[in-house]
Amino acid sequence: MALSLRLLRVFVAVAHRQSFTRAAEQLGLTQPGVSKSVRELERQAGARLVERTPKGVQLTEAGTVLLGHARTMLAEERAAEEALHALRGLSRGSLRIGASSTIATYILPSFVQQFSVQHPAIELTLHTARSKAVATMLIDQHIDIGLIEAPVPEDARLKVVPWREDELVVIASPSHPLAPQAPISIAALGAEMLVLRERGSGTRRIVLDMLKAHNVVPQRTLGADSVESIKHIVASGLGVSIVSRAAIEDMLALRRLVVLETVDCHMTRPLNRIMRRGGQSAAARAFVALLSPEPALPKRVVMGR
Repeated sequence: MALSLRLLRVFVAVAHRQSFTRAAEQLGLTQPGVSKSVRELERQAGARLVERTPKGVQLTEAGTVLLGHARTMLAEERAAEEALHALRGLSRGSLRIGASSTIATYILPSFVQQFSVQHPAIELTLHTARSKAVATMLIDQHIDIGLIEAPVPEDARLKVVPWREDELVVIASPSHPLAPQAPISIAALGAEMLVLRERGSGTRRIVLDMLKAHNVVPQRTLGADSVESIKHIVASGLGVSIVSRAAIEDMLALRRLVVLETVDCHMTRPLNRIMRRGGQSAAARAFVALLSPEPALPKRVVMGR
């Protein structure tokens, strides 16, 4: 069933005015034209929507149901028009984006490039920090929008919106003894050197907690202060690690790293968009429009930084 927005607009006017004549006056149409539009909408809907009574036009049960949806659809239409109008007005201004490290380094650049091409007059600034620091920057109004990979404390001033799922994978050098054995059990990591973020890092703690939940206690660990360091250490043949798939596409293409698929543990973490509650700049709204969500992945084991 495809419903015309034009016909829905006429129907809503009739429902609100409870009269074909008054709806026609509101819309600048003729009364016969309004009647014809309602009949056409009824044909599209496959149900009678209105009844004429001595007290005026009354909605049928189907009409009452459709009215609620019609209001929502027309509101979305207005919001889209306003958003497009705002985009056309982006002739100057600035946008400050805060993001946690994996997002800032491996996911965000393509969105920043798209935005810059579409709105070259907008000055862009990107700040990289841990998720909690990004939230603080947003509260303090040092940035306009945040993209984070870990939960942050609830705050009435912030609006947190799910954005996409980030797949986490076990990585190793192609020459590592586990490489030809994949897919592996997560238990196999217990005997390996596990390369993790530095002590005190949220990612390190959560990875170890996840392994502990599977009764896996690494015999040896090595700490590194960045994902790039981890990638190069593992590529050299020393140990294995668990990182975002988005962070290793370059080394997978160069065949310096391989993903060790696991048969008993599929890991993802949620990535969220955060903004201050209240009005947003046209530039911020335009950037949000680029951030289309991805479908959720199954069997979530939540991790964060």
